[in-house]
Amino acid sequence: MSNQSAAASQWPQWPWVATMVILFLGPLAVPAFLASGSVPLMRLGGFAHDILSTAICPTPARSYWLFGEPMGVCARCWGATIGLWLAWAIARRGSALLGPFLALHWLPRLGTASLPFWLWIFEIVRLPAAPLELLVVNGMLAGCSAGLYIASIWPGMLTVRDGTAGAR
Repeated sequence: MSNQSAAASQWPQWPWVATMVILFLGPLAVPAFLASGSVPLMRLGGFAHDILSTAICPTPARSYWLFGEPMGVCARCWGATIGLWLAWAIARRGSALLGPFLALHWLPRLGTASLPFWLWIFEIVRLPAAPLELLVVNGMLAGCSAGLYIASIWPGMLTVRDGTAGAR
């Protein structure tokens, strides 16, 4: 494949990075807005918290508090965002450790990437009072595995060993 056709088959990475920035800063903005004292910002923060804690996060009561207000998502979801950043960093650097994962067909790769999410169910059901640090680590595992799967199917996201970008 020529360099021109290889470059044409790559997707831009800015949507991934923009999404991760929003996922990282959004939950931090919620308590900042709620604690701001500005009525419009407080309403926006309350609206964002309601949406995130209803539609996104399975256990919003298990969140960190900043400025005396809860974050927009639980510690597990916050950890998943950190795990997505970690996966992106791994994908950008390339790694020989990803070889066996990348060798799988996309469906078993998806199944493998979903395994850490079963820890979420176990932790929510069996360890409802688990420390927030465990939730962060649990979320990081799931976020990283999901991110590695996404990177594996995103054309041009993975950096292969010879220094060129490409998806396998």
